[in-house]
This record gives sequence, C-alpha cells and structure tokens, in this order.
Amino acid sequence: MDYGDGLQIEARTLELDKEVERELRRQLEGCPDLAFAHLPQVLVPSQQSSPELVLFVWFLPGALRSLRSALNLVSEAVAQALPVEQYLDVVVLNSAPELLDAVERAGCLLVERDPAERRRALAAAAGGEPPELFGKRPWWRFGW
Repeated sequence: MDYGDGLQIEARTLELDKEVERELRRQLEGCPDLAFAHLPQVLVPSQQSSPELVLFVWFLPGALRSLRSALNLVSEAVAQALPVEQYLDVVVLNSAPELLDAVERAGCLLVERDPAERRRALAAAAGGEPPELFGKRPWWRFGW
C-alpha cells in the first residue's frame, strides 16, 4: 500500500538499549489514555537515507477530547525514558488509522494497556471505517 513518499514500516532491525526500552515501556504503561503503542522502524526514502524508530500510539476514545493532554503525557514518558541525545518521532494512529495494518504487520508491539480497544481499532481499520468516537466516525488527520 502506498502511504505517500514511499513510506515503509518494518520490523525493527534497529534496537534501543535494553534498559532504555524497558524504561520506555514502563513509562508508557503509566500513561492512562494510551491503549497501545508500537515501535517499528520507518523509512521515508524521499526524506531520509536510513530507517529510524518511530513510536506509533493509539489513544482511548475518551482521551481524544483532550488529545494535547494525552500526547503531552506520552511525550513526557518518552523524554523520561530516552537519553538526552536520543529522540523518537511519535505518530498518533487515531489520526492515521490507514497505517494501523502496516504497523501491526511489523510485529513491534511495545505496550498494550487495553486489549479490547486494540481489537476494536483493528476491526474498524480492517473494515475501512474509522472507529466510532462520540457517536461519529471522524477521520482526524494531523499529517505525517
């Protein structure tokens, strides 16, 4: 599937330090609005020459009322876990559900706080429909 710019989402060959990854997992598990998170590697050939790790997160529907707050907590968790010289891009899958299948196929699930929400998101994405939120089916796009 073409995601624009030749976007490639793959299983990790790049690794975080084991202790850093353990701390990242622990920090993310403390984010109350996070349903699940994946950490595959991503390559956008038109913008980079080598793949980088990217954190893909899915928030619980209630968190989307205050997305900034939920994203701030995830960003803080990432900052707490990673060394100063290291960073991760964070992509909100709720706003790009068309990427969910590719992210899942990469097999890099890092945190699953709500298995039922993950099943719901996967079922909605498989059906080509965004998950229902607040009685509506919004497509929220924040860009890649």
